[in-house]
Order: sequence, then structure tokens, then C-alpha cells
Amino acid sequence: MKTIDNIKLFEFSLNNPEPIIDEFYLKNGNLIISNNLKIQTDLMKKNFDLLESISAYNFAKKNKNQATLKKALEKILEIVKSKNINYSEFVSFWPVVDISYSLFCKIEPEDQFKIIKNIVEKYIELRHDIYSSYGYTPTTLQVGKDAKAHKESDNLGIYKVSKILDKAGYKKANAETLENFISQSGKKYIEADKKGKKLFKNLLCYYKIKFSWSKKKEQKMPDFLIKNGDDIFIVEHKHMKEGGGGQDKQINEVISFIGFSENNSKIHYISFLDGLYFNLFANKKYLKKGKILNQLKNIKQNLRKNRQNYFVNTKGFKELINVLN
Repeated sequence: MKTIDNIKLFEFSLNNPEPIIDEFYLKNGNLIISNNLKIQTDLMKKNFDLLESISAYNFAKKNKNQATLKKALEKILEIVKSKNINYSEFVSFWPVVDISYSLFCKIEPEDQFKIIKNIVEKYIELRHDIYSSYGYTPTTLQVGKDAKAHKESDNLGIYKVSKILDKAGYKKANAETLENFISQSGKKYIEADKKGKKLFKNLLCYYKIKFSWSKKKEQKMPDFLIKNGDDIFIVEHKHMKEGGGGQDKQINEVISFIGFSENNSKIHYISFLDGLYFNLFANKKYLKKGKILNQLKNIKQNLRKNRQNYFVNTKGFKELINVLN
């Protein structure tokens, strides 16, 4: 393999910052409501029926009509299991009463009925009349979906790295056998934490890779394994825009990733961090003291101790792949 100075490659990354908007992370923004006022989507119809059922429950309770109450609750329970109904005003209210929609969907039907009754009554008390006075609108469904678009980013990161490798002439080999992967020449990669997980584990055994990082991270798998000739690159990718909370744990994961090495100099660890957070490592404002400075020091320290490992951003990863070619 061509000699690549990992410190210089990191500095190259710092000098080529992440874009404010990365085209790979633009969500498709699909509509779940109609763009024609005269046409209703199935979700819009279901949400209308949901609101009508809530109103029916409210009316039946005032009139002490037990049969209608039960029928309305059964209809509400049926509708809240519909696809994308979690974007509705009603289900969006659930966190207020400390109910998780995902957990609700997993519990037994008889318990669901009891819970939905309590939620409906609280929703009527705190929201339904207010929302009705303003006027319910299907746009709330779309707003709810758009607000959760960030949850799609994980798969987009895998897609981004795959596309970079595809463009550089690497072949996706998730479905290959161990024998084919190691015997056939050429440039290959597998999605180690997705469809290539089984092959990745077999490759660890074949190459006698300890992969100690995983043992310290509850057997967590990396995102990619790349083969270029006799060299193996194990890649952990993170997309981060800001720090704080769980984000700090993630940045520490990718920094620690390059702190491990194998006895075989042909085995390399790559931490690929994209997103605006990476740019903080080149921002003098954050490098006087504090968390960012300490993280930067840790990155450089791990790189100096493990010269076969790399810490890169998008430009740095592309440059590494380009040099390897």
C-alpha cells in the first residue's frame, strides 16, 4: 500500500471543512398529505375519522352512553395502529402523558384498550377543544413527519460511504462467501453492521483480528470493512452536527476507535466523522480550552500512537480512497 501519513491526512481534512448542507443528507421530503385540496390520502381520511371518533367519545361521555363510548374507543384503537398515524395531533400528544407510541404498539390488546381510554380523556381535557376552535388541518401530519426527518440519517450515512466507494471502483460484497472474498483480487467492501455482519465476523477470525474496541462497546459492530489488496480497513462512521448529551458519547466512540491497533500492520482503523461538528476541530474559537480542545488532543495522540489508523472527514476519506487507488 502507498504510504499515507495519518497526521497529514487529518490536517488535510481540517483544511477542507464539511459543507453546511451535505447533499447526501438531504431527505426526500415525501408528502404524506395530498398536494391537491380536493383529494385526500388514506392517512388524511384516517386522521379525520380519528378526530371524529374522539368527538363522538366526548359527546357519548357527556350523555353517559356506554355503548357509544365503547364503540368510539374501539375505533380509535383501530386507527392509532395505522401507518404514519403517529404524526397526528392526537398521537403527538402522548408524550405529554408519558406514553411512548412504540411501546404502546408492543403491549397486549387488553392493556392498550385501558391506556387509550385514559389518553383520550386527557386529550379531550387538555387539547381537543382548543384545537377544534383553531381548526384541525392535515398540514399537521406533514409537519410531524418533517420534524422527525433527522431519524432517517443513519441509513443515509451508510448510503453516502457506499456511494463514495462505488464511485472509486469498489465492489459491494455483502453476500460473498469468505473464500471468495479473500481469494479474489480487487477492491471490495462490506457493510459490517448491516447485511455484511456475518461475513465481517468470519473475516475477523480469518485475519486473526482481535477487534478489542467492540468488546469495550458491548460487541458493537463497525459500519464498513474495506479490502484493498492485502490491506484491510475497518471503518466507523458518524454524522454529527452538534455536541451535548448522547452526541458526546458518539464522538468519544470514534476517537477511541483509532486508539486500537492489531499486530498486523495491514489492518487499519478509520474513524470517518462528517457533519458540522468536525469543523469545530479547526475553529480557533473552540481551541483555547475545554471539550473540543481535549478531543482534538486525543485524536492526534491516537494517530501518533497508531500510524496505520486514520481520522478523516468527507474530503479526507475521499483523499484516502483516491491515494489507495
